[in-house]
Amino acid sequence: MDPASHLRLSLGFLSSVICMLFGTDRGRKNPLSPGAIEIIYTSYFSSVSMGDIAGMLGITPSSATDLVNYLEREGYVNRVQDPDNRRRLLVSTTEKGELWLLETEEKIFGFLERHLSNLTPEEQVTFAELCARFSGVYDEASFITSVASFKKNRGADKIPLVKREDGKLFRLEEVVDGRYMTYMVPYKPKEEKNMFETRIPETCDGIQDDITVKHYDLMQRALRDRGNLPVKDLVGNTKKGDKGVEIGPGPGYYGLEWLKQTDETELTGLEISPAMIALAEKNAEQYNLQDRVSYEEGNALKMPFPDAFFDIAFSNSSLHEWEDPGKVISEICRILKPGGRMMITDLRRDLSPEIFNFMKDYCESEEIKAGFVTSVMAAYKKEELETILSGINFSMSRIITHPYGLVVIAEK
Repeated sequence: MDPASHLRLSLGFLSSVICMLFGTDRGRKNPLSPGAIEIIYTSYFSSVSMGDIAGMLGITPSSATDLVNYLEREGYVNRVQDPDNRRRLLVSTTEKGELWLLETEEKIFGFLERHLSNLTPEEQVTFAELCARFSGVYDEASFITSVASFKKNRGADKIPLVKREDGKLFRLEEVVDGRYMTYMVPYKPKEEKNMFETRIPETCDGIQDDITVKHYDLMQRALRDRGNLPVKDLVGNTKKGDKGVEIGPGPGYYGLEWLKQTDETELTGLEISPAMIALAEKNAEQYNLQDRVSYEEGNALKMPFPDAFFDIAFSNSSLHEWEDPGKVISEICRILKPGGRMMITDLRRDLSPEIFNFMKDYCESEEIKAGFVTSVMAAYKKEELETILSGINFSMSRIITHPYGLVVIAEK
């Protein structure tokens, strides 16, 4: 068996075991719950009866019926009469169920083969064999046997980590360190080097040419349609009737989504690119929000707004383009009312190689891929922004990092 197939079986078993440990293998009305997935996979290879399903999942017949009813309504399976026993119904996958399973396996094998390519052929075989030994799964028969064995003995292999001494409950890391810190296997963590140590500025003039504007609009529209614009937290930080300003709105989707999801709010967008302003105004009309938003051309280094004018200021994916972020954030502080809030979201320069490659592959055109790379190279790291914020007169500020970027939050 090839290494990818060995790993698929091993990881499939481990995934099933983890679901059992968390109790999620008994999910009922969710077509993609672990129990439902087990039904789809099993009925794909061979039709199964309701009694088989109940025994396989370790649930009552009525719960099995509820789950199959739901999968049938969703179009993943159907029930047919057993030709050998007209009193018994068999469950088998529909074309939709088969398509879901094949697409899922395509993604899983693609992931495994992509990461296996980081190893030599010999290392691939060794890694796959180690995973098989670890899980005890080598082929389909042993997979089923291993899952059945685990269900039977679930919880028998618990390793106690609850420890008290003099009435004090030890933390997990204290217990683990005490038990395993003398484990005689030498391990030296690999020192990861940032992909881009030195920041390389991208632009301070925004996106001006019509072709790049068009590609950027398509990318932002796709992010919106997939629900990947970080609007939820911004909406949660908004009060009814807030007057907001967006720095670098580009085609406008981020601010327009904010307007659509908030009550009685108004928005002013400050954008350095006339081409982007024209596009944002067109998009505002499509949202039917042109009465609540206006766009002004200008440089954020010196904003054309009076002191203490806005309740909230925000920006998404433009911080790395600011010529002098300290001056821009100082300007934001100036135009906010006392109690006003700021939220800036952007990329981070110290993305992991895996996240960087994933996000780059997510870009659909070569122009946007190239722009993504230069944007990451121009982005900031948390400690750099902390230094910038330390000199600005906010009453509260903090920076939150996550695998895909960072969020700057402040209050005046």
